[in-house]
Amino acid sequence: MSDKERRSPVAPAFILLATPGQLTAHNVYEILRSRNGGPLELDRILRELGDEQAATSTLAQEQLLEALSRDDKLRSTRGYRQRFSISGRSIRLRPPGNMAEQAIEQENEQVKEQLLKQLREVPPEVFEHIVAALFTAMRYEDVTVTRHSKDGGVDVRATLVAGGVMTVPTAIQAKRWSKPVTVKEIRELRGTLRAGTQGIIVTTGRYTKDAPNEALNDSLTPIHLINGHLLADLLTEHGIGVQASRLSLISLDLDALARITGRAEISTQGIPSPPSRDSKPRYYIEKMPSDRGGSLLDCIVSMTALADDQPTWDHYVARFQERFPTITRSDEARRRSRVLVSLGLVDFENDHMNLTLTGRRLLENPDSSFLLEIFLGRIAGAQEIESLSTSLTRAELRTRLQHASPAGLTPTQAVLVEKWLNHIKQSATSA
Repeated sequence: MSDKERRSPVAPAFILLATPGQLTAHNVYEILRSRNGGPLELDRILRELGDEQAATSTLAQEQLLEALSRDDKLRSTRGYRQRFSISGRSIRLRPPGNMAEQAIEQENEQVKEQLLKQLREVPPEVFEHIVAALFTAMRYEDVTVTRHSKDGGVDVRATLVAGGVMTVPTAIQAKRWSKPVTVKEIRELRGTLRAGTQGIIVTTGRYTKDAPNEALNDSLTPIHLINGHLLADLLTEHGIGVQASRLSLISLDLDALARITGRAEISTQGIPSPPSRDSKPRYYIEKMPSDRGGSLLDCIVSMTALADDQPTWDHYVARFQERFPTITRSDEARRRSRVLVSLGLVDFENDHMNLTLTGRRLLENPDSSFLLEIFLGRIAGAQEIESLSTSLTRAELRTRLQHASPAGLTPTQAVLVEKWLNHIKQSATSA
């Protein structure tokens, strides 16, 4: 995990923004990180979270999806990369960012450091008004900067309105400090609070190690803590002291290439029209990973396993050539490795290969029948050729395909699909 991830603002100590949804997102992140990034199905994640009864509840699964989506949106508004990739009913971690994303995150971190430096240099009363503006942006009501002579250590007063039903008076202490805030300052603020009032300390610096435990003492009025890092995140989220620009990042879409081009020989005539909304996309297939004997199922499982840790495509191709040393050219290795995309076993993001839920299932339970089901469901012409194979000998089928291939396939492509089908069935027979 990167330093940026370690500093991600979800630590339970800073409970002002650590909502149950954020803590859930943090726990899901840890679960997926311990599973090579996933993917995992929603019911499995809920079980891992210790909620066995809710695992099969559609409502609980939708609530989990909503919590993860909110967390990603929050991270985006604060200048961080989103963490989760959601596909149907499965979740995985996004791979490391590409160079552009990394550069943007690094620049955002530098701007936040400059923002904190500026805050430490403004007069105390200006800093208090900035804090007041922040809490106004966070939809607190009646936000007021207090008079210094009678503030009792409180710099800003506000009211938190929860759902239009409950109001919570809030006393905020703003500390334009570089030194750490200690237990002493927390106790002093707590001593000034009236009954029913919550306390918040906002600092441009940090807190001592024992400060969070004192702040969250169950037997005392809790004091919520915002350190400099979280303060910069909040100001960024609400556009105070910073401005955001938008630039679209493009990335390679091998899924689209697998659907459309498949092989270099495909002519304009051979490219099917885009699928309708009601039809499933159909993919073209590449040459087999190895024609030197052995089980095709074993080859596909081995290829899929090479993508288990989200390697870059270059790294994957190097692994592929180690596994299949007869494939000496890297461009050929790339073409053949694209079969995993066609079969829906991996997808690509930021030049990283990621296992799909289908790929994970194949690794956990290698089965030729499952591979055949995948092949028939995704590969263009597979169902038609499989249907023909039930009434024709293999030689007759080959002749038929040379003269009348399924719509959208050239004769060469049709024969390749038939070859795959035959090898998958052989794997099933020998199993």
